[in-house]
Amino acid sequence: MKSFKTVVGIDVAKDTLAISIFDGKTHQIKEFKYLKKEIKQELINPFKKVKESVIFVMESTGIYHTRLAYWLMGEGLNISVVNPLIIKRYAQMHLMRIKTDSADAKLIAEYGYEYQHKISLFRTKGESQIAVDNIIKAIDDLLLQRTMSNNQYLALKKQANYSKEALISYKRHSKFIKDEIKRLEKGLTLLLEKEFQHEHELLNSIPGIGLKVSAMIIAVFNGFENFDSAKQACSFVGIAPSPYESGTSVKGRGSISKRGNSFARKILYMGALVATVHNPLIRQQYQRLVESGKSKMVAMVAAANKLLRQAFGVLKSGKPFNANYVRAYNI
Repeated sequence: MKSFKTVVGIDVAKDTLAISIFDGKTHQIKEFKYLKKEIKQELINPFKKVKESVIFVMESTGIYHTRLAYWLMGEGLNISVVNPLIIKRYAQMHLMRIKTDSADAKLIAEYGYEYQHKISLFRTKGESQIAVDNIIKAIDDLLLQRTMSNNQYLALKKQANYSKEALISYKRHSKFIKDEIKRLEKGLTLLLEKEFQHEHELLNSIPGIGLKVSAMIIAVFNGFENFDSAKQACSFVGIAPSPYESGTSVKGRGSISKRGNSFARKILYMGALVATVHNPLIRQQYQRLVESGKSKMVAMVAAANKLLRQAFGVLKSGKPFNANYVRAYNI
């Protein structure tokens, strides 16, 4: 990546933006409302003539950062979206404790300036990838609704007296949701086979990865194009274990960061449940951890971690999964 003279660190909130314009020496701080008019005035117009020497850096904050990144990229500006966990560790490394929007913007700008040769430029997702992302999330939402509807049906049925009309309505609603899920899953399968056939086949070669996990990885990671290692991918999701130790006397329970992509983490856990039964490498690891005294939750997190590493391996190597040649996947 080329060098940038100026880094604009952006702290993105629901209704406001805090920015720090940093040239390597001084910060210029601004805060304004998250509106197109304000963004045009404060972020786009001032940098149009010098856009080749400026990069905008922001944290991945779910839906809030995405809209801003697309707006700025549509103006031909350089954008980088970084994992919040990386910014947190950068703050810890520099012993920074102040937590305000402007302080966060300064921190992001300083990180972007110091590591500008390592960060990746943001790339918009293609229409097919966005469609996969939308569909897989719609399926997940409908599954939650079906569970709620089924619970309401069962709760009503256990009452001493209940309305049969209400009971029929809950049952009809559950069936409608079930049919919608089947319709979306069928469409998702066709979309993956048409637009992402090679990636989908590679991912499905891994025991434990089915339609939802494959779709999530394709939608979220885009073939791990912006990840240099499986460890980075695990950190992005928030399933990289963090030991808690100090000297020889303080040894706390290890934990994982939950600042990563929560939806991806949820889908990976579902895949890990299947993998602990059908994936030989993950099953062995899971059993070993449980037998050594680790909790089932810790062992399941490790399973999700390993499953994502296997996915990283097959997509980066372009070869189907083979448990006998696991070293070839660099996992």
